[in-house]
Amino acid sequence: MCKVLIFGCIAAVILMTAAYGAPLNKTEKEACLQASITDLGLLKDINNDFLYFYTPNDRQECNHTTLACFLKELQVLKQDVEEEKQLVIINIEKNLEDLMGPHFSNPTCKKCEANEKKKFPEFHQDMTRFLQSMQK
Repeated sequence: MCKVLIFGCIAAVILMTAAYGAPLNKTEKEACLQASITDLGLLKDINNDFLYFYTPNDRQECNHTTLACFLKELQVLKQDVEEEKQLVIINIEKNLEDLMGPHFSNPTCKKCEANEKKKFPEFHQDMTRFLQSMQK
């Protein structure tokens, strides 16, 4: 009876891992970050002078909140670009969502809307810098 229970628990864990995805190892995280940085470079030439984006500061203890804010702002950008650029943004979103991991609420981290609003070139530069800092 005990063996059946143990094997049942192991099977449940395996199924949950398959359903929710196992956490990324270091190499997979680096690949996601590098792909996101490369794709972000393809967006550098977007000419968008009328939209402002909440741009978080790069603070190490708030990586999750910062990443979530950048993802939220990418959704705003996606609404305003042509289809080719939308596909690039979708790729970036998929890669960064894989990095999100479990949500940890840090009360010292600012909400996205509390960050400074910047035009796209500055937003792009800050996001690129943030992703590069995550590679280290």
